[in-house]
Amino acid sequence: PNKTKYIVFVYPIFTQAAYSNNGFYDYYNKKCDNSCLTVSIPTKINGVQASSIAGALVLRTLGYPHVTDVDVDKNPDILKQYKRVIILHNEYVTKKEFNAITSHPDVIYLYPNSLYAEVQTNYNTNTITLIKGHGYPDLNLRNGFGWSSDNSRYEYNVECNNWNFYKKDNVT
Repeated sequence: PNKTKYIVFVYPIFTQAAYSNNGFYDYYNKKCDNSCLTVSIPTKINGVQASSIAGALVLRTLGYPHVTDVDVDKNPDILKQYKRVIILHNEYVTKKEFNAITSHPDVIYLYPNSLYAEVQTNYNTNTITLIKGHGYPDLNLRNGFGWSSDNSRYEYNVECNNWNFYKKDNVT
């Protein structure tokens, strides 16, 4: 129980927004135009599998505290008070959040495809807008940050055969 004081997970509220109706995936699937590249930031955690809601519920049940993408974007230093940070399927993040996470000395990524695309926030309208990554604005652009530790190649290994953690610098 004392370990949970030193560990926090980041709930991917921006990814939850991206998967919403009339969101980024409706744009990717050609169900709507560029208007779907700006979506409202949810005010409640009410995710789906794609926003790693099951993982978040398990971590909450185990007593781990959480912050959201919004918390980290507004105050990137919030992560410094924790020894370890757990990242779920935080596929869509701001540049400030990306920098806060990747500069932290001990980060565990529980899902592949995290930190994949850059979004920009507008807290006056409570929205995020896709800036780059995930094939936007160029179909050949994969990771919007050019992140060398991108693990998206594991995203579709849903059988999890030979699954294991690996360590690279501050990344597990």
